Amino acid sequence: MRKYFEKNRYTEMLLILLAVVLVFFSVTQGSKLWRIDMIRGMAMQFPEYGLITLGLMFCFISGNIDMSFIALGDFAAIIAVRYIVAHTDETMGNGAIGTVILTGILISVVIGIFGGLINGILITFLKIPPVMATIAMSLVWQGFSTALTRGDAVTGLPTLYSEIGHSNVFGFIPFPLLIFIIGFVIALFLLKRTTYGEKLYMIGTNQKAAAFSAVNTKLLIIVSFVLCAVYSNIGCMIMVSTMSSAKADYGSSYLMRCILILVLAGVLPDGGYGKISDVLLAIIIVQIISSGVNLFPQLNTYYASLIWGGLLLIVLILSTRMTGEGFFKRRAKKAG
Repeated sequence: MRKYFEKNRYTEMLLILLAVVLVFFSVTQGSKLWRIDMIRGMAMQFPEYGLITLGLMFCFISGNIDMSFIALGDFAAIIAVRYIVAHTDETMGNGAIGTVILTGILISVVIGIFGGLINGILITFLKIPPVMATIAMSLVWQGFSTALTRGDAVTGLPTLYSEIGHSNVFGFIPFPLLIFIIGFVIALFLLKRTTYGEKLYMIGTNQKAAAFSAVNTKLLIIVSFVLCAVYSNIGCMIMVSTMSSAKADYGSSYLMRCILILVLAGVLPDGGYGKISDVLLAIIIVQIISSGVNLFPQLNTYYASLIWGGLLLIVLILSTRMTGEGFFKRRAKKAG
């Protein structure tokens, strides 16, 4: 076990942090934390930003970063919701409404593919730095969303959509959690059981060496941005079910939260490293902290942002001290 943790420093850190968080909230708010409705609430909340995080993970592993995924997801959700609202009415049966909802979700996915392709092309072919390219595209998507809605929420969704989002599958699994599990399994398969995942880590470790090894680096980077956009858009469609509407600024707080989760799990935009199991642990920790803070009525919910920022700084400091896997140590390895 000692050898395992020596090779998996981030896993060790996450397990210790999870234990500390659980002990703290169990001692201070144990009667509330372990209630069934509390646990179910957490299982309903994290899938939407959990899926978004899984998508962003592909970009980080390839050594890139995407800052446009939330804005793109909001834009796609607005288009999808407007389509659903325009093609449903109270006289329709659940089967017909379900077909329209699936079509709307498919529209969102197609928009995500298109947006991911744009990001990938800007970065790989036009050589625009990923941060600058995706920030620019974020402003573009946000501008489109605001122009279409004038900043207002798009409402009028059929009740069936909200009911599906709040229902249980097999009687005990929240529907959003089931979608997250499916997305997690697909991401796990892509990273661990396909050549795509192996080559993605190669690109993140050393893009030039990967290119000289006959790896189509441009194609794989574009695919990573497409996957990021598709996962993000599905997560935003889950958010639509929670809010029963779509808006240009929904999910804006998830931008830094998703980045925090990946950094916490050791998936840094430096590329080439990261375990999806650690990402899952980090998602659970962040959700427990988020829900735990809400259990203290005397605390303003905006204190969560302070916690996220402080936690991000602490993790970055700790990562520089992790032998063999710290951020600066891995940079030194690459330079060597």
